[in-house]
Amino acid sequence: MHQGNPAPDALPSARALARSTLIALAVAGALLVGVVLPAEYGRDITGLGTVLGLTTMGKIKLQLEREAVAAERGTPSPSDDAGASAVASDRATAVDGAPRRDSMSVTLAPGGSIELKLSMRKDQKATYEWRADSAEVYYNLHGEPPNPPKGFSHGYAKGTSRGEQGAVVAAFDGIHGWFWRNRSEQTVHITLKTSGEYQELKQIK
Repeated sequence: MHQGNPAPDALPSARALARSTLIALAVAGALLVGVVLPAEYGRDITGLGTVLGLTTMGKIKLQLEREAVAAERGTPSPSDDAGASAVASDRATAVDGAPRRDSMSVTLAPGGSIELKLSMRKDQKATYEWRADSAEVYYNLHGEPPNPPKGFSHGYAKGTSRGEQGAVVAAFDGIHGWFWRNRSEQTVHITLKTSGEYQELKQIK
């Protein structure tokens, strides 16, 4: 029995190799356009990504990456305040030194965001409760002093929820409050109620 290199007629021809290479490149290209681009970058050229749910996943992934970078820098992400309606408010202004109460509502379109903050002095305490009516939203409760260093932000709490309640004690003079983003595909109405020691509740733009 002959052993060693295969016979020349057992090897694929140059034409067959070229054909296999072209097929492999075509499959790789199809996967790139139909799967990788939608899943990784939210770009759906063929429409397949939308059918498979990959485009939404890719857009959420990109938004999470932007929010992570913004959180590290202590600044809103580039699309902040997009898709947020005007804020309706019911403010009960108190005399100096007395507890204060406020209620504010906002409507967020899909992908929309908004930031509401309390003006507080160091060690002042405020209680809060907020609720989102139709879907969970991303929230980040944090604070900044006047003229903060670039990238500075003091975090109190963050996560994804349809509502939270609790208290915040100001770590320093400045503004302390909430950033919300609606990652769902439906409009969300958020209502915030606050009371305690602070000077103002306002929307940050």
